[in-house]
Amino acid sequence: MMPWQSGASPGMINVDAVILAAGRSSRMGVASKALLPLNDLSLLDHVIKRLAPQVDSLIVSGDQTLLDNLEYPVIEDLTVKFSGPLAGLYSALVSSHLSDAEYLMVVPCDGPLAPESLVAELYRVIRDADADVACVRYDGVVQGTFSLWHKRQVDRIKNALLVEKYGGFKPLMRALDTAYLDWPEQSVNPFFNINTPDDLKKAEKLLNI
Repeated sequence: MMPWQSGASPGMINVDAVILAAGRSSRMGVASKALLPLNDLSLLDHVIKRLAPQVDSLIVSGDQTLLDNLEYPVIEDLTVKFSGPLAGLYSALVSSHLSDAEYLMVVPCDGPLAPESLVAELYRVIRDADADVACVRYDGVVQGTFSLWHKRQVDRIKNALLVEKYGGFKPLMRALDTAYLDWPEQSVNPFFNINTPDDLKKAEKLLNI
């Protein structure tokens, strides 16, 4: 078994995953916020720890030079750098590192509180609706980077990226058959994103609650 294959269960979960770590990290003032320390782990390692047991295989979308010590495959965008999360999604979908699973889970590297049941819940929703995408909605806000995509839509995603020039997920989600999962509100927002140094300090406190 290769490192990026989770081995979470004897049977196939039917979901692969990509962690998006190819952003500019400009508000953090670093080359890659994925490597910033949060308690005893990097932001990226926190996400890997939560996500890997939930999927069949896991890859990271980011800069191979910056993330050269990972035990998981790192893929770079097939478009110009910093083209947005849609570039990471498409590049992952055509990667040779994925399994034969039907679905691809997307999670950001700055979401260290992602629920440990996230994949199972989105999988239930996308299968029940036979949808193209299943996406979390929390407190009424669409969390586009916490989403599950059917691999059958790879050509549509490619067109949205290269022809329609979309960068983010939401316009494409509106065009596709998207099912939304309203995640129950909790005392700590499990979809909290870390974008600034203050966010990082807040996350340190949240992890200790």
